[in-house]
Amino acid sequence: MIRLVIAFLTAAAACMLVAGALTSAQSTSSSTPDAFVTQITNSNRLSATTQVGSFASDVTANGRFVVIESNGDVATEKTATRNNQDGNREIFLYDYAQRRVFQLTNTRSVLKPPGSPSPSPSPSPSPSPSVSPSPTPIVSPTPPVDEPTNVQIEISNNRPMISVEGIVPAAGQHTYTIVFSSNAPSLANFDGTNASASDLSALASDGNQELWTYQFTVADIANLSSGADVGPIDLSGGTFTRITNTPASRKPSAGGSDSNGIPFSPFIADDNRDATISDNGNIIAFTSTRNLVPSVGNLDPTDPLNQGSSNPQGNPEIFIANIAIPAQPKFIQVTNTVTTSFNNPIFSSNPSLSGDGKVLTFISNANLTSTNDDGGGFSNAEIYVASYDLGTTVSGLRQVTKTKNGLPVATPSVSPDPSASANLLTFGRRLSRDGRFIGFESLASDPKGNGTNTNFYAPFVYDMTTDTFTQLGPRATDTAIDPVLHVPVFTDYDAALHPASVMWTSALNYTSSGTLVTDSTGLNPGSVAQIFLAPLPAQTTGPFTRITNSPFIGGGTGAMASNSRRRFALSRTGELGLGNSDGSSEVFYELSPAITTESTATLSLLTGASLIAVPVASPTATPSPNVSPTPSPSPSPSPSPSVSPSFVPLGLAPGEVAVAQAAFGPVTSATVSNANASESKRAPALPIELNGVSVSINGAACGLYAVSSSQIRFVVPIGLTAGIYPIAINNNGTVIRGALTIVGAQPDIFTSTNGPGGRAVVCNATNPAVCTPEPFTVTTNDGTGNQVATVLQVSMTGVRNNLASTITATIGTTVITVANSNANSDLPGTDLVTLTLPSTVDVGDLPIVITVIGSSSRDTTTAPHVTINAGASPIPNQIDGTAFFVRQQYLDFLNREPDATGYAFWQNEINSCGGDAQCIDVKRVNASAAFFLSIEFQQTGYLVYRTYKAAYGNLTNSPVPITRQQFLPDTLEIGNGVIVNQGDWQNQLENNKKAYFADFVTRPAFTTKYPTNTNMTAQQFVDQLYSNAGIAPASAPNRALAINEFNSAPTTDNTARAHALRLVAEDSMLYQQEFNKAFVLMEYFGYLQRNPNDSPEPGLNYDGYTFWLGKLNQFNGDFIKAEMVKAFLSSNEYRQRFAQ
Repeated sequence: MIRLVIAFLTAAAACMLVAGALTSAQSTSSSTPDAFVTQITNSNRLSATTQVGSFASDVTANGRFVVIESNGDVATEKTATRNNQDGNREIFLYDYAQRRVFQLTNTRSVLKPPGSPSPSPSPSPSPSPSVSPSPTPIVSPTPPVDEPTNVQIEISNNRPMISVEGIVPAAGQHTYTIVFSSNAPSLANFDGTNASASDLSALASDGNQELWTYQFTVADIANLSSGADVGPIDLSGGTFTRITNTPASRKPSAGGSDSNGIPFSPFIADDNRDATISDNGNIIAFTSTRNLVPSVGNLDPTDPLNQGSSNPQGNPEIFIANIAIPAQPKFIQVTNTVTTSFNNPIFSSNPSLSGDGKVLTFISNANLTSTNDDGGGFSNAEIYVASYDLGTTVSGLRQVTKTKNGLPVATPSVSPDPSASANLLTFGRRLSRDGRFIGFESLASDPKGNGTNTNFYAPFVYDMTTDTFTQLGPRATDTAIDPVLHVPVFTDYDAALHPASVMWTSALNYTSSGTLVTDSTGLNPGSVAQIFLAPLPAQTTGPFTRITNSPFIGGGTGAMASNSRRRFALSRTGELGLGNSDGSSEVFYELSPAITTESTATLSLLTGASLIAVPVASPTATPSPNVSPTPSPSPSPSPSPSVSPSFVPLGLAPGEVAVAQAAFGPVTSATVSNANASESKRAPALPIELNGVSVSINGAACGLYAVSSSQIRFVVPIGLTAGIYPIAINNNGTVIRGALTIVGAQPDIFTSTNGPGGRAVVCNATNPAVCTPEPFTVTTNDGTGNQVATVLQVSMTGVRNNLASTITATIGTTVITVANSNANSDLPGTDLVTLTLPSTVDVGDLPIVITVIGSSSRDTTTAPHVTINAGASPIPNQIDGTAFFVRQQYLDFLNREPDATGYAFWQNEINSCGGDAQCIDVKRVNASAAFFLSIEFQQTGYLVYRTYKAAYGNLTNSPVPITRQQFLPDTLEIGNGVIVNQGDWQNQLENNKKAYFADFVTRPAFTTKYPTNTNMTAQQFVDQLYSNAGIAPASAPNRALAINEFNSAPTTDNTARAHALRLVAEDSMLYQQEFNKAFVLMEYFGYLQRNPNDSPEPGLNYDGYTFWLGKLNQFNGDFIKAEMVKAFLSSNEYRQRFAQ
C-alpha cells in the first residue's frame, strides 16, 4: 500500500486522465482570445457512494476524436443492451465530426448475491396487449447504478490513450488504436451478473488490470469546421486485443461498509497501468509490477514488503513494447529496481512517448543513473529520459531533474520528507511529439539544482536541446492560491512535428508578462482554473495568453490538445453555461479560432421564432470570466397577478432560438437540417461551427442552425443564468462583439411567417398518438371515442426550465391561467407548452399570446393567430376503414406498398361481410394474420429472425433473438423487389438471400463471435450455430449439408460460412421450433411498432410476450382460439397509432 501512496503523490490526481497532442500555430493579438466551448457529456446519474463523472483522456491530432473514461451513461448511441445504466467505468469515443459519443466497452461488475430478495408478484396477464387508457405516457424507469458497497468483484476500464495520427490503410481512411487497462474477461459485452462459472472463477482468483487495445478504421473528414452532417458511422464495432496477461499481485475483494457504517470500495489489482501510445499506434509504454520479461526479472524477494510472502511482488517498473502485431507484443523492461527500505519504496511511473516512439520520459525515485541519492540511499522522484530503437534496445537513459524531496521544513520528522514529491510528471502527453520538450511541475526553483524547495508547485518546460528549464508563469504564494494541477501539454505543431506553444492550467491572476496582480489588469481576475498558453521556446516572462473563459474554478484536468490551439478538450466540474447544474465532472470541447479582424459592424439580436428585437449593449473591452453573476434560484413557481404582461423584451432566455443580424462578411451559407439536430442523439445538439462561423455567449458556444453573410440563427446555451454577458461572433477570423442580457424567460411562438402575425404553430394534442393542425374545436375525440376538452400544444421557444405553473396563455380575450406542461422537444430550442381549452374559450380566428412571469411573446396586434370553432370534432379512426386497414398490413408486415391484385383481394374479403360487424371482425383478423403466414413474409422476415437465432441465440436476458431495430433493415434487404407471383420473384428472392448471407457473415458482430483467426473446425462451427438455435446438432436435418459446405475450405472462408449459416437458418426443425415465438414477436414488431419490453409496456419486461406465447402454445398455434391477433388489433396502443 505504501508504494501506491508514494506513486499517487507523484501522479497526484492524474488517476483519471489528462493528455495532449499536436500542426500549425495561429497568432492572435489578444491576451484573452474568445473561447467557444461546448459540453460533450452529461453524466446525470446519481450514486450514494460514488461521484458519477466523465473525464477526457486524449485527443487525435486533427481534433476529431476524444477518448473518454466515464461511469455515466453518456453515449448518444445507447441501446437497450448497450448502455451504462449500471454506472460502470467504461471507455467512450467522441467523434466531433458526427457529434456522437460511442460506448466502446460494455461491462458490468459482479454483484454480491442478494441477501433476502423480496418475492416479485406474479404478473396478471392482460387479455390484450393494450396499455393504460390514460393519455399520460409511461416513463421508462432508470435503474439504479451498481453501488460499490454491493460489488463483489469490480470490473473497471481505465485511462485510455489514442494514437493521435493512426495509420493509413487505404486512401481516405485512418486506423486509430486506443490503449487502456481493464480487468473484464470480454470487453465488447461482459455482464458480471450473468457471467459463466469459468469467468467468475478466473476473476475471483485474478481479476487483474491488463492492457488492451481497441482498433477502428474510419473515413477521413476534409473539414471539421464545415459543420456538415456526417454519418451515422458506428465506431463501436472495432477490434479489442489483449496485450498483457499477468497474475494479480492481490486477489479482488468486495466493497461494503465497516462497523461504523462507513462505505468502502471494492479492490482490484491495478498492476498494468498508465499506458501511453505513439502517433501510429505501434509503440506503447506503461507501468507494471508484473514479471513481463523473466530474463530481466521483476520479482524482488529482498524487498522488505515481500518478506515472508509466498507471492513476492515486483516494483512498479517502466516497460515499452512494439505492438505492430497486437497479438504478439515485444516487451522490453526499461527499469529494474529493488526496494530496500519501508521508508523509501521504489517506483517508476507515468511514461510518455514522442510521436515516433523513439524517445521515452518517465518519473522514478530509483537511483537509476547513480545521481539520485540524497544520502543513505534515500531518493526523490526525478524525471528521466531514454531512447528506443523501436526494436529491442532502450539506450541513453539519463536523469533530467536533480531535486530534494519534500516541503521546505527545517527538520523533517522523516527523511526524506514524504509529504510531497518535488516533481510531478502527471499521466498523459508530457513529452512533445518531436521528443524535445518535457512538461512537468516542481516545488524546486531550479529543477536541477538539488536545493531547498518552495511551498508551491509551478509548471516547467524542459528543453532537451539546450538542457534548460523554464518556469511557466509565476508561482503561487500564501495569498495567491493555485490549487490545481498544471499538466503542461504541447500544441501548435508544424509539419515536422515541432511544437510552437505550450498549454497549462493555472488559477493565478497575472499579466501577459507574468506579473502577479489582484485586479482586472491580469488575465484571470476571477482567479479561477483557466488554460494558459505561451510560445516555445518558453520564456519566464511570456508572453502569456489565457485561452479559456471558465466562470467557476471547478477543478478538472488540463487541456487535451490537438495539433493546434484551435481545438482541445478538457474536463471540468463547474457549470460553464451549457447544462451541468449538478456539478459533475464532464467533458468539454473548446474552439479557440484565430482573430484577424475586429469588426465595427452593428449587431442586432432577435428571437428566433417570430423575430422580436432584443437590446444589444456595447461590449466590454476584455471579456472576463467573472462577468457572470452568482447563479440565482429558480423563478417563483407562480406569477404575481399584479404584474401586467409586458411586451418590452429585455433579452434572450437560456435554450432560446435566436437570430443575429449584421454585415458578417463573406461566408458560404449553410443550414442544419432537423435530422442533424438532436438534444439526445448529438453532442452538442447542434454544430458549433458552420463553414468557419462560431458564436459564443460568455465563452459558451451556441449551437448553430444556419449562417449567411447577413444572418445567423443559433440557440442560446441552456445553462446560462440571468445577467449581462459578452457575445462574440467569429466568421473565419473576423469578430463582431456585443453584450447581451440573459433573462429567465422570453417566450416566442413559432409562426408560419417566421415573423409577426401569421399562423401560430399549434396542434391538437388531445389524442396523444397524433397532433393535428387547426382549425380546432372546443372539445375533441381523445382517440377512444370520448369527447373531452381540447388540449393544444404550442411550439415555441424561450421558456425552457420554467415551471408550467408560471405560464399563462391568452387566446382572444380568454386567459388560460395555468399550462398543463412545459416540455422540450428533442429539437434544440423548441419548447412544447400544452394547455386545455376551457368551455368558455373565445371562438373564431384569434391571436394567441404566451406569458411567463410578466414577459409575453407578442402583444395582440402582432401575435400569430389560431382558429377555434365551437362544438366538438368527432373524427373516426382511420384504421376502421377497409382500404386503410389492408394497406397498413402491407406496410407493417411486408414493408411495402400493396400490389394492386393483393390490395383488391383483401379488401373484397372484408367488404364481402356487408354490414355484419361480427363477420368483419373475423375477416379482419384472418386477413391480418395472413400477412405473417404469407410466403413473402416467411421467406423474408421470418428467415431474418431464424438467421439471428442461429448466429447468436437469444439476446442477453431476453426470450427473443432479435430487436426490431435489427429486424427492419435486414428484412428490407432480403425482401427488396420481391412480390410473390409477380415477375421473376423466385430469382429475385434467391439473389437477395445470397447477398444477405454473404453480407451477414462479414459483419463485425458475426466476425467477433466467430473470429476469422479461429482454429474452429467445420463441425464445431456448424454445431455452434445449432447450439445457439437451441437444437441438438446430432438431430438437425441440415447438419451434414452445412458441414460439407466447407469441403477443403477453412472455417474462415466467408462463402462457406454464408452457405452453412443459411442451411441452419432454413433447417425445418428450426422453422417449426421458432414458429409460434416469431408469430408473437411479430405482433409487437408489426402492430405496436416496438420491442416487447419497450415503453409503454408495463414493467418494461417480457411479461406480455410470455403471456401471449403461452396462450398461442396452449391452443397449438391456433391464433383465432388464442384470440391473439384480435387482441392486438383491438388494443388501445394499436388504434392510437391511427386516431386523428
